[in-house]
Amino acid sequence: MKKKSAFLLAVLLSFATGCGNGAEDIIPASEWEDEHPLVYETYLRNNEMVETTFGGSVPIDYLEKYPELKTFYEGYGFSIEYLRARGHTYALEDVIHTERPKAAASCFACKSPDYLKMVEEEGITAHSMTFEEATENMVNTISCYDCHENTPGVININRGHFMTGVENLGEEFEPREMVCGQCHVEYYQDPETKVVTLPWHNGFGTDGMIQYFDEIGYYDWEHPSTGTQLLKVQHPEFETFQGSLHSRFGLTCIDCHMPSEESPQGDAFRSHHWTSPLKTLEASCMGCHSDQTPESLIAWVEDIQGNVEEKMNESSRVLMDLIGMLTEETNNQTVSDEVLQEARNYHRQAQFKWDFVFVENSEGYHNNRLALELLEEAMELAQAGIDILR
Repeated sequence: MKKKSAFLLAVLLSFATGCGNGAEDIIPASEWEDEHPLVYETYLRNNEMVETTFGGSVPIDYLEKYPELKTFYEGYGFSIEYLRARGHTYALEDVIHTERPKAAASCFACKSPDYLKMVEEEGITAHSMTFEEATENMVNTISCYDCHENTPGVININRGHFMTGVENLGEEFEPREMVCGQCHVEYYQDPETKVVTLPWHNGFGTDGMIQYFDEIGYYDWEHPSTGTQLLKVQHPEFETFQGSLHSRFGLTCIDCHMPSEESPQGDAFRSHHWTSPLKTLEASCMGCHSDQTPESLIAWVEDIQGNVEEKMNESSRVLMDLIGMLTEETNNQTVSDEVLQEARNYHRQAQFKWDFVFVENSEGYHNNRLALELLEEAMELAQAGIDILR
C-alpha cells in the first residue's frame, strides 16, 4: 500500500467539516470570460453535439440502438429512457429533464457545483433531500468551479465521495486524473443516507466491487422476470483507465482530452472542450503518434472499438439467452431453489461485467485489453448460468 501524499491528506482533512473551502459563492463560468477568453471559448464548444463512428455527444436513443437493453434493465429506470450523454454543459439540464426516476438530491452530486454548496450549508441531510427540493437550488451546470473552485489554474478536488474512495484504496494518483475521476467513476447511493459512495473497499476491479456489494447485501433493483438482484454500473472511466497502455506511459485524462492550444500571441493554454480526441487529433494524438497519419490513426482506433463492439454484441446474445431461461424457470421452476439462486448469481455477475464495458465512455479504447477480458468473463458467467439450468 502506497503512502498517501501530502496533497491527499490535505484534501481529506478539508472534508472533516464539509467540502472544499467552505460555503463560498460560486463564480459562474461566464464571469471568467474577460480574464480567460480563450479558455472560455473552448469551454463553450461543449455545447456542440458531434459524432464519431462509435461514440460522440449526439443524444442517440440507446434503447432503440440496442433493444436488448430493455430486457437487461427491465424494472429499472434505464429501461424507460437511456440517451447517450451530451457535453458537460448540458449535464444539469439533462439530469433535470430525464424521464428516469430520481432517487434523491444526490443525483446532482456531479451535475452542478451548487450541490457542493448545498452540502456545505446543510450537512449530510442534503444528500437525502428529494430531487425536486434540491432542483430550485441548482443554477450552474458543470464548469470552472467543479475543477478549480474559484481559483482558475489551481486543481481542487472537491467531491468527498471520491476522496473517501481513494482513502479506502490507500493509493496515490495524479491530481490531473483525480479531478476528472471524481465524477467519472462507478458509484452507488447509500440506501439510507443517499450519500454517493464508491465501491472500492476491495479494489476497483469488477471482482472486488461485486465482492463488496455481496458483502453488504446491496443491489440496485430486482429484475422482475428473473428475480435476480442486479447492480447498475454508472460510468467507470477512471477505473478502466488504470493499468492501460496510456496510463503506464504516465498520461492522464487531460493529456488527450484537454490538449494544449496556442493563443495568437504564442501563449499555450489547455483546451476546455472535453470531447473525443478523434475530434482534436492533431493536438491530442499526433505529438506521440507521429509515425502514423491522421487517417491511419483514426482507422486504428475505430478498429479497436469495432472489435469491442463485436465482442459486446456476442456476449449480449449469451446474456439474453440466460435471462430467457431464468425467466422461464422463475415462472415454472423445474429446478431446485438452490440451482435457481446459483443461476441468478451468475446473472448478477455477468451483467455487471457486461455493463461495466457498455457504459464506459470510450467504446473500449481507454483499456482495450480490459474491455475484452470483461466481456469474455461476462459471456463465460452467462454460459455457466445457462449450463446449470439445463
